[in-house]
Amino acid sequence: MARILIVDDHLAARTTLRQLLDWHCFQVCGDAQNGKEAIEKVIELKPEIVLMDINMPVMNGIAAATEIRRIAPSTKIVFMTVHEGPGFRAGTKPFAHGFVSKSAAGKDLIPTLERVAGITANEMTLECPHCKVRQKIHVAVAAGLAEKGRQRVSCVNCHREFEVRVADEVVGGPFVA
Repeated sequence: MARILIVDDHLAARTTLRQLLDWHCFQVCGDAQNGKEAIEKVIELKPEIVLMDINMPVMNGIAAATEIRRIAPSTKIVFMTVHEGPGFRAGTKPFAHGFVSKSAAGKDLIPTLERVAGITANEMTLECPHCKVRQKIHVAVAAGLAEKGRQRVSCVNCHREFEVRVADEVVGGPFVA
């Protein structure tokens, strides 16, 4: 199962998450209490998934995710936060492969991590034609899109849109559909 780094500023949350993930046979490779520490642990531990809170001291989850995407583009990020609004989800979409509200973690966390852990076969690398940033994206079969074969995405680095050829739908990565 996937190696997971837990990032939350509350020790009780990290401990509870570790126990839950251990029970579901996920391998927790470490934890961090803020975004700055998370970046250091990603470099050191090379997790496949980072399960990260958004609101933390020192460096928040979104700032940390930006740096993690730069230094470890194949690392998948799942945000877990108390904020549930669609605006928050939209704001995390460029960085996240999953989003779980803490209030729904009991029913949504494990299925989300299982889905994200399975994202490997449908990865492709895109290069932004404007700023030349290369990053991996994840695609999933979507009815109606396979015939068109094209999709507009927005680069998380320079924020400019461009069209890409994909057989399916872009579902995750730094380039936003």
